[in-house]
Amino acid sequence: MKSDHDEAVSTVIALMLILAILSTCVAVYSATYVPGLKQQSEILHNGEVQYAFQRLSSDVDNLYSLGRSAQFSEPVPLGGGDILLSPVKSSGTIELHQKNIANITVGSDEFEIGTTSVSYTPSYSSWELQGYLYQNGVVWITKGTKKTPADLILHTVKMGTDQENETINRSLDAMRPVRSGENYTMQIVSMTPADEKSSVTGSGIAKIRLNATEETRYYENTLVTFDSESILSSVNVTLKILRIEVSVA
Repeated sequence: MKSDHDEAVSTVIALMLILAILSTCVAVYSATYVPGLKQQSEILHNGEVQYAFQRLSSDVDNLYSLGRSAQFSEPVPLGGGDILLSPVKSSGTIELHQKNIANITVGSDEFEIGTTSVSYTPSYSSWELQGYLYQNGVVWITKGTKKTPADLILHTVKMGTDQENETINRSLDAMRPVRSGENYTMQIVSMTPADEKSSVTGSGIAKIRLNATEETRYYENTLVTFDSESILSSVNVTLKILRIEVSVA
């Protein structure tokens, strides 16, 4: 007959065996499956970032087309790769950069026409460090200093660059004065980073916000110039100004 002591020892040994089996299973899972699962999670996360940038591109196009006050906000997951028993996530950085593409003068008022690019750069990813860039209506896939268009209809870097130039020229052409009876009307659109933070880093959810505000000004017997080139003089102009501020938080 077993004593109480023998039964207690048997129970302890059984528990130790169970713990050893569990530890072995966890070790096998961590060594064999975790790397692949984390890479798969990172690939899914990367797709979410690309989709967010494509939505951002559509939002900007809509603001230029609407030509009036509006607001858009796009959430972007900065990090990914978290799975069962390995919750550590990668991180990422979103940055805003401004570039002036033209100067327009109406009367004594000078307006710098700006455009803003938005970039995402991943860090500590268990997959490829593939980032994204929105710039002048085109979404790019980036890796270090290299880039390629994300849109399937743009097959080469040159096609992407040509699309950027076409977007800039089309937007500037739309800002030229239009005759309305004896007067002229025109609308200028400038996209610039807000006075708030121009970058954010982390592993959570960031938000890219677009805030468009409009203003109307009236000019009598005035001069209009595009990049120092006089295109109208001694005319009455109704000027609509659409300012698109980009912020990230």
